[in-house]
Amino acid sequence: MANKAAPIYARSELLSSEESTIIREMYAPKQEVMACTVAQLFQAAPNPRVWTKKNTGVACVVKDHNQRSYFIHIVNIDTHTVVHSEEFYLEMDYRTPYPYFHTFAGERCMVGLNFCHDGEAQLFLDAVNGIINRNKKRKEKIDAQNRPPPAAVMPPPTTNNIPVPEPVAPLSKKDKKKKKKVLCVDTTA
Repeated sequence: MANKAAPIYARSELLSSEESTIIREMYAPKQEVMACTVAQLFQAAPNPRVWTKKNTGVACVVKDHNQRSYFIHIVNIDTHTVVHSEEFYLEMDYRTPYPYFHTFAGERCMVGLNFCHDGEAQLFLDAVNGIINRNKKRKEKIDAQNRPPPAAVMPPPTTNNIPVPEPVAPLSKKDKKKKKKVLCVDTTA
């Protein structure tokens, strides 16, 4: 029987060893923390034109084996709770207008993460981009499997023993009227 790799628990240099232990213990063995760092959570709500600060905590990229999905969590270290959670989705558009400020469309509104450290913000971005690229490849593979097979291509007809008709010029209005008159001639008499 093959051994599975130990779960990943990324650490932040901005957290004490006690805080890192809290993060590690919050996530069951079926969850992996792929990136974590200190960040402020902003939302463009209720006014979509203004960022509103909602929380400060530890931003984590989490792989949840039970739900077979990935999440961005904001964890409150004091209460040991996830105060905000967003699930990754197939067409997720994660943007970085500044190295320290990242945005994406959340479930209810635009979400912004204001990181305390540019280097850790880059590590967080690398983890997010890895998941987004993995999801895109998975979608392309599924699309390719669901795509109908290409239609059989018929070879062009050969001229062997088949007369090729001469191109016919379109009829003028005058010729069309003559043709109608000819077709209407009574031949029973």
